[in-house]
Amino acid sequence: MNVARVVEASLRKFQCAYDGYVERPFPLGSLLAVREGEAHVFGVVAEVESGPDDPTRPLSPPADAGELTAEALLNERPHIRPLLRTRVTVVTCGFSEGEVIWPRLPPSPPPLLAMAGEASADETVRLVSDGRFLAALVASAECDDAVIAATIRRASIAFEMESRDFKIRAGKELARLLKAEPARLTSIIRGVAP
Repeated sequence: MNVARVVEASLRKFQCAYDGYVERPFPLGSLLAVREGEAHVFGVVAEVESGPDDPTRPLSPPADAGELTAEALLNERPHIRPLLRTRVTVVTCGFSEGEVIWPRLPPSPPPLLAMAGEASADETVRLVSDGRFLAALVASAECDDAVIAATIRRASIAFEMESRDFKIRAGKELARLLKAEPARLTSIIRGVAP
């Protein structure tokens, strides 16, 4: 099982890396939790990238790969996989102390090499229910409209039958936060709609 660990951390964002290349990393907009350190830190996946582990050695496709798919090529040439790495950039949007989850910046960044995993449905509901977590995403240069829309779509799953009500609350909070940016608000709302 591939585990994502924190490899860079600040209060506003952190980066996780898997121990190699993974075909199915955390999806865009996933709410992650780092449950180690002084406070458990929550964040949203804003970027996923895969490439060479050593950036000074760019990846080149083998000349004799022919019509092989990526999966077949990696299976045929297992020496390539250890040279690759998948990284995930996460924008911090909350933290917990004990049972209380706060939709704001944590007192300190998550610890380096701590494991990151998907937030539970309960954690998700408690963090995003009133929409206040959106302020951190709207303010972040890492979060474009597609990231925010993906986050609302993915978080709404945790609300099951009340997912529509959550989307309405999130839309109202976005309208408050983006009252001076109607085009951006429209872009995000369109990205949330089915």
